[in-house]
Amino acid sequence: MSQDSNSSSYSTHLQAGNALVAQAQSVATQDFNQARALWQAAGKEFYLAHKADMDQPDAAFRLAQAWMAEAHALQKEGSANAAVMWANAAAQCELAFDLNQEDGRVAMTAASCHQFAGEHDAAKAWQQIGMHLLQPDTAPDQGSAAS
Repeated sequence: MSQDSNSSSYSTHLQAGNALVAQAQSVATQDFNQARALWQAAGKEFYLAHKADMDQPDAAFRLAQAWMAEAHALQKEGSANAAVMWANAAAQCELAFDLNQEDGRVAMTAASCHQFAGEHDAAKAWQQIGMHLLQPDTAPDQGSAAS
């Protein structure tokens, strides 16, 4: 498959997943089961986008978010599988972080997933990474000084 074809497939699947998430969010308060099905379909699209371009952190993180939605749904049902799904979401967040190691938001999301999975030491470590990355710079912004 050519690079252009991969890029096109990546964009197509990422956009399809985002559209499904928007649909899920619009029906979630009226029909949780329909929203869950839409989130699962979005997860498949994000998986295909991630598979099309494994170097793109956005699809990797969106896949983690889809797994978080499923973990939340399982938790809401009281399923014992919720912790496993939270752990899967945490692992996917870590993969997304590996692709962009400056993204404190992804690190903090990994921390949350680990916490819900009952992996408290990992949650604490990821929280520390996220907090470090999200700290505002103490140095003055050089770009605004010239204006």
